[in-house]
Amino acid sequence: MGACDRVLVHVAAKQEAPTSPLCRKATGMMTSLSIIATFNQLTSVPDGYLSGPVMVLALGILGLGIGVMTGLFGVGGGFLVVPLLTLAFGLDYPLAIGSSLCFVAGTSAGGMVSHARRKNVEFKTTFILAAGSIVGAPLGKMFLVCLEELAGQMFTSAMDILFIALLIVVAILVIRRPPVSRSRTLLQRLPIGPHIDLPQANRSHVSLPGMCVLGLAAGFLTGIFGIGGGVILVPLLMVLVGQGVHLAIGTSLGIVLLSSMSGTVVYGLSGKVSLVIAMALLLGSAVGVQVGSVMNARIDPAPMRRYFAVLVVITAASLAVRLAWSLVTS
Repeated sequence: MGACDRVLVHVAAKQEAPTSPLCRKATGMMTSLSIIATFNQLTSVPDGYLSGPVMVLALGILGLGIGVMTGLFGVGGGFLVVPLLTLAFGLDYPLAIGSSLCFVAGTSAGGMVSHARRKNVEFKTTFILAAGSIVGAPLGKMFLVCLEELAGQMFTSAMDILFIALLIVVAILVIRRPPVSRSRTLLQRLPIGPHIDLPQANRSHVSLPGMCVLGLAAGFLTGIFGIGGGVILVPLLMVLVGQGVHLAIGTSLGIVLLSSMSGTVVYGLSGKVSLVIAMALLLGSAVGVQVGSVMNARIDPAPMRRYFAVLVVITAASLAVRLAWSLVTS
């Protein structure tokens, strides 16, 4: 039975259901039990290659590593969380994506507040792109559901292919950060109006529909991959909007916060978020960011970015090995 058929059956059942007091009480009890079951699912430790306290400890160590990379390289490691949760912990992709979005929401909130204090957040751009991304995140989740139905047993392999492509793009962007556009940007030249001014970025006549489409695309990627998307958003804000690097980083954190919150709600409603995973990652990353920041002050960051790109490529290669093995064994 497809999704549309299930909805029609549900609607028909509601129309035919009796409305007696006893039936209403039973419906209320079922709703309460459903809420309790969802809460238990959100707060339980999921089974993977590890379980119980050992898994929580391992997740904290992973969060520590992600935090060190964030503080050291200045790049959020959210795009590594999902593949590592599937590779090292044996979690299925939907649960890994939903839990990663919850983790990203927590990390981006603290980062945005810090940048806002330094006036490195352009709130007009943040809210415009976030409006598009809040719509895009559920669309990404819908795409994932459709892909899971179409791919069937090949769903994990299909997601591996998508993540390999994403990680290759990330590695290129980490090594070759694009320069800020000094001339009129693409969104300034776009003839589709209305147009707005962005005084903080010193840009005028920027296409509002173009910015909304950019936010929609960012949210769509967030919904599919469970990533904050900052490593992709920052270059786009620099090239398409014309923001400086510091303003682009702070603004992207605000967009990531709102889009990841939207994605967390969507995945949480289907029981595909583990608060245990997200909290363990957050606690570890909170410590790791401080360690990485100290290391960053003592080490030249230029070659470090290349090492980080190598780590991303190694993760992509690991996914490629798993993909090849699954194709051979199937």
